[in-house]
Amino acid sequence: MSQAFAQTKSSIVYAPPSDDFVSIELQEFKGLPRLGVMDNYGDRNINPRGGVRVGRNSAQLEKSKMVTDGRNAFSLLVSLKYVKPFMNDLDKQSLTTVKGNMSKTEANSAFLQRFLLSQVAPNLCLNEDCRNAGRGNNEFERLRNYKTFIDKFLEPLLKWSQQVFMNGEWLIYHVSTLNIGSNYDFDRGGYWVYHSLVLNDIFPMRQGVMKQVVFEPSSSYEQALVNKLENPKSVPFFLQMEAQTAEGLKKEGNNRLYLVKKIKLRPLNKELEDSIGPIKFGYSHETPDVEIYTDQRLTEHYKTLYMNDLILKN
Repeated sequence: MSQAFAQTKSSIVYAPPSDDFVSIELQEFKGLPRLGVMDNYGDRNINPRGGVRVGRNSAQLEKSKMVTDGRNAFSLLVSLKYVKPFMNDLDKQSLTTVKGNMSKTEANSAFLQRFLLSQVAPNLCLNEDCRNAGRGNNEFERLRNYKTFIDKFLEPLLKWSQQVFMNGEWLIYHVSTLNIGSNYDFDRGGYWVYHSLVLNDIFPMRQGVMKQVVFEPSSSYEQALVNKLENPKSVPFFLQMEAQTAEGLKKEGNNRLYLVKKIKLRPLNKELEDSIGPIKFGYSHETPDVEIYTDQRLTEHYKTLYMNDLILKN
């Protein structure tokens, strides 16, 4: 992704260009960013009524907040990269007034100003002059704060954003849940489960420009899977499990398993048609195997499945 990444024991840190901006921290799994269902750093407690209660102390809550903030900040950085071509429409001398008969240039300027002032400055800035970009007690103060942001901080932020997807792709681990709360199939020995192929949880939905992540098969085993599916957006398959294991999970109140796959993410549209259009990404599976874990921390491995061997529901 970028040379600016530094890996720690439990996270991957995306260093900012200066102390004016936040350091972006993403969860890590096997040396790559972990996205999708995150580890919330909670302690699992048994709920006698079923389900798993999660207790978190202040340190765990702070760690969870740091990861959430990191995902939001990274998503904003991705948005900045793809709206950069529209920055020529940005009015840098005055705040654009929203009105009914706006030109395309004015509409782009209004959108970009709202994006920069309400999302970028509060979430990517540490410097107070940078964070105050959208604030002020009156229109004169707000304009001064805006122009300070434009003059001192916008260009470094735009340059930083260009380090995202420098090689045209991003390798990550995606985690999703498999619900085993339904009744056990004693005849087959396991559960029917569903796995979505539409990954709407890689980027936070409301951070920056809208982003769409769709499955774009590139390997023979992926194409073979797609050819078997009636609905190309989800995979209904049978997860074999011994009755003793299934009963043990039910007694623990654990109705969820965690499916992990290594995927390659790549932008499909190199440039946006307009500033408010969605950024489209395609992904493919880096390997034909998917891993199943019984815990959110991904420390308790249950089994490995292979796409070619999945028993699909008719």
